[in-house]
Amino acid sequence: MKQISYSILTLILLLSGCSDYIDNEVTGKQNLDSFYSNYSECDGAIIGCYSTLSPQDWWEVDFFWLVGDASSDDAFKGNNNEGDQRDFGNLADFNINSSNEWVEYKWRFSYQGIYRCNLAMERIPEAPILQEEIDGLIAEAKFLRAVFYFELVKNFGGVPLLTEPISIQEANLTRSSEAEIWSQIELDLKDAANFLPTKSQISPDKIGRATKGAALAFLAKAYLYQEKFSDAYDYAEQVELLNEHNLNDSFENVWSISNPNGNGSIFEIQHSYDDIYYSGSALPVLSRSRADGGWGFCTPSSHLDNFMGDDPRRVHTIIREGEYVDEEHPAYDTDPDQNMTGRINKKYYLSFDERPPKDEHVRSGLNHILFRFADLLLIKAEAAYHVGNEGEALAAINKVRERAGVDEINAAGPALLTAVFNERRLELAMEGHRYYDLKRSGRLQSAMESFLNYNINESTDLYDAGNDEGKYFNAGIHNLFPIPQTEIDLSNGDIQQNPGY
Repeated sequence: MKQISYSILTLILLLSGCSDYIDNEVTGKQNLDSFYSNYSECDGAIIGCYSTLSPQDWWEVDFFWLVGDASSDDAFKGNNNEGDQRDFGNLADFNINSSNEWVEYKWRFSYQGIYRCNLAMERIPEAPILQEEIDGLIAEAKFLRAVFYFELVKNFGGVPLLTEPISIQEANLTRSSEAEIWSQIELDLKDAANFLPTKSQISPDKIGRATKGAALAFLAKAYLYQEKFSDAYDYAEQVELLNEHNLNDSFENVWSISNPNGNGSIFEIQHSYDDIYYSGSALPVLSRSRADGGWGFCTPSSHLDNFMGDDPRRVHTIIREGEYVDEEHPAYDTDPDQNMTGRINKKYYLSFDERPPKDEHVRSGLNHILFRFADLLLIKAEAAYHVGNEGEALAAINKVRERAGVDEINAAGPALLTAVFNERRLELAMEGHRYYDLKRSGRLQSAMESFLNYNINESTDLYDAGNDEGKYFNAGIHNLFPIPQTEIDLSNGDIQQNPGY
């Protein structure tokens, strides 16, 4: 499935923006009341919901997918030009205020996605199409709404809860509690799972769209975030028992552009190069070395590099200065003068023949994996530990380690939980999970303090020793990001700001 490959999306994008865009009739085009007249139009509306996960230009959403690494001990802002994307650097440094543009983009496009989902859920049931088609499309909309709310609650805490197609400005709501947002996420995912197909049941033209396994997997993660470990374990096991996902792909090929929606993929944002539609990912350009045509952001830290050590996953996660990558890059130039760490993220790297011929920063064809089976197994391992089933925890973690080609572990008690956390860092490094894993498990403060001490007092690394990024971290504030001030102003102060901002 191409992310934006339907001409009808031009209409959808016009109809489903903020209220300013729907107040006036669009002459020469269908209006909203007549749009949902057949399956193709209803399906196009759902594609419009998917497209908001990664909109058409690099500055809108893709940058924020890097925050989970850059706001942790795994990476720095990267590009050491202080004036280049200053607000992204402020996120990495925790020098954050409520006017940060990337926080505003995350909020805005999450709610745009929610609006589109709500609109689809209101209009599609009245369309003259088969009931089973309606059920399937509504299930996709509910799944995606849950994903958007998941992104909001893990970044901002409690937020306004909208389940009807009105804009956040029109709603003028106060914030719902985190518990209320999680409850809505759970409800949407359970409803979606009842009607979504399994991965093997999806038709070839819809590969990459939401599945029953994806809904159950996000449920497992939602319960893990809430420390409802029994539920997290049960739903993780349900995904495993579907037998739709496995670790048969080598770790090297998990992020390969030649392996979209691979065996270990549960849900990923679909991208493909197209010479007409701006339908690609910005991540390969955002994270690649400036000497290699990239922009040099979110560079892996020596702290992460040292942690990975001789683990075979390291060479498929981090490219070091001067390291062999491929025939075009026998000694990779990270451009250390413009790179905080002398390293780049290998997972988003594309070779010359994999890069689009033009407008690469918005057309790269690398899918962006949001959830994969190894993550699911480690969720199961963590949940199993907390419900007292250490045998299942060991079995799950060792499946991941076996695929990686490293020895099994045989730990118990608190050492086993530490091993699970360590395995998440090794397996999922530079995929946007670290900051959220640290804060949900209560380890963010100690990790950031240790990271700063390492960089200032212990590191002898040639590139990032002495870097004090993160020095502004405050445990009483930075477990959440600020609500954008623009949204507080639009609500006339009804939306309350997070503490400390």
